[in-house]
Amino acid sequence: MNWTDLSLNKYNQVKEILLDKDYSDEDKILAQVQIIFDVNPMKISLQELHNYVQQLSFMSKKIPNMKLQDEYKLGDTVYILNKRLENFNVAMWLDFQHFIKEGTDSENYPKLLSVFMQPVGCLEYNEGYDINKVRSDIDNYLSIADSLSIATFFLHRSKALLILSLLSTKKKIMKTLNNRKEKKKVRKEFNKAILQIIGG
Repeated sequence: MNWTDLSLNKYNQVKEILLDKDYSDEDKILAQVQIIFDVNPMKISLQELHNYVQQLSFMSKKIPNMKLQDEYKLGDTVYILNKRLENFNVAMWLDFQHFIKEGTDSENYPKLLSVFMQPVGCLEYNEGYDINKVRSDIDNYLSIADSLSIATFFLHRSKALLILSLLSTKKKIMKTLNNRKEKKKVRKEFNKAILQIIGG
């Protein structure tokens, strides 16, 4: 068992348990075994429990950064990963920005990643397929390792595109200004906006 075997859904369930202060350390271990291995820890032998707990050792390691694939088989469906933000239409970009505002933590990954993943054979975003099934497949079949890698890739790319857009706009505005004081003010405002994107 390792991070590439753990679905996004199960990862989020485990995360919720680990952050819950009402659980004792023993209860947290039993809950993890139940969530990850789909067994009732109260109905297995101590030896079996020990074996399961040993398999949880991967959780002390860092989630690996995975190489992005062109296709992902999630459940019974193959999805194409659209890696080029430059090819996004307005609907995709607006949905992506809306979902970012809702949150960029792992609980929101099914929505975020559904913007980039379309079933093979479907050419238009959110047309000819069930977007809720896409989100469900991402949640239940995509590993946390792949989910985190894809989300990180697109969040970084979107920041880079926003910064390039701001720099281009800044350059055009600066050409229209002759006053040094106004140029300094514009430069300061754009630099502030860029720093907010980098820090956000």
